[in-house]
Amino acid sequence: MSPNILICNSERELEAQFSNDFIVNIDGKKALTLRQFYEEAAYLLEIPNFGFTLDELSDSLSDLQWLEENRIVLYFTNTEIFMSKERDPAKILGVINTLDAVAEDWKWVEDGLNDEKEIVIIFEHSNRILNLLEEESINYKNIDPLN
Repeated sequence: MSPNILICNSERELEAQFSNDFIVNIDGKKALTLRQFYEEAAYLLEIPNFGFTLDELSDSLSDLQWLEENRIVLYFTNTEIFMSKERDPAKILGVINTLDAVAEDWKWVEDGLNDEKEIVIIFEHSNRILNLLEEESINYKNIDPLN
């Protein structure tokens, strides 16, 4: 099965492939800590009653019934500084693993359900993100600029 995490080198690549989808831009400048990331994600995704924990993030991203769109693209920019001010640097690994797991879970939703959705996780290219993905042995691929 294809990787759940994509790496993007430019916004042009992103728009070429996902222009018809609901793109949520999570800016690393606004998410320097885990709490800021939770606040930004809850705001941008309009998550109701969000509890600001990793379990709540997983549960919310596994539901998404309040969104009309079927494909939701979480596009992380300024990834070199995303969660860089978090006191516990291991927390970013928890977020990345959760995002990867939720995207994988959506691939296994039974066909024909009304709430069938797809989550696409895209990180703007940075050496830091690539190193974190490799550290966690999470498969990823570059967005194909020709698609």
